[in-house]
Amino acid sequence: MTRSIHKMIEEQMKRWEFEKNRPEPITAATNVVTISRESGSRGQEVAERLAQKTGFNLFHHEILEAMIETSKNSRALLETLDEQNINIIDDIVSSIVNEHHLWPDEYSKLLLRILNTIGKHGNAVILGRGANFALKKLKTLKVRIVAPASMRQEYIQKTRGLSQDDAQKHMVSSDANRSAFVRRYFHCDVSDPSNYDLILNTGTLSVDKSVQIIQCALSES
Repeated sequence: MTRSIHKMIEEQMKRWEFEKNRPEPITAATNVVTISRESGSRGQEVAERLAQKTGFNLFHHEILEAMIETSKNSRALLETLDEQNINIIDDIVSSIVNEHHLWPDEYSKLLLRILNTIGKHGNAVILGRGANFALKKLKTLKVRIVAPASMRQEYIQKTRGLSQDDAQKHMVSSDANRSAFVRRYFHCDVSDPSNYDLILNTGTLSVDKSVQIIQCALSES
């Protein structure tokens, strides 16, 4: 699995390098969707289906964490941008740190740089990791996927093969961890609706319908 993810990262970097050598410059006017989700709301399914439908690249937790690990000893990923855009990334990171009154550690600085590198290249669906907070300076569509607690618990119970009690514990723990992550690294409330452009309830909307709505919003943005 780890080897597969690193291969995906290498292939992604090759695509970005190819784009860098095109005559037209990479601009801020790119198509990027950030997806935040409640545990068990089928947010990952929405992200995967959206990436398939749009042809965008999907960046989920495992890929982002592997990118962070790769970047600890190498600037190769950042250097898929030209020098001007690398400087823009550094300015954006400094701006976010100042605006949110953050005390960044190595992890958070790498996270911000990687998310903004992805954002500058565009054509991306980014799942989690507070991407909507990290990319406020870039053109993005910020989506939050929610669902009733009873439906989320039932979904977790079914997909993970857990008891009802264990599914409830998993749901509460996952939501708490995601909320704590955003508070720690961005000093923001993950559940505040004002942080999103779209909030979709998969308790009443199917995954396919949710994807259609996001695509419609993208075409209007």
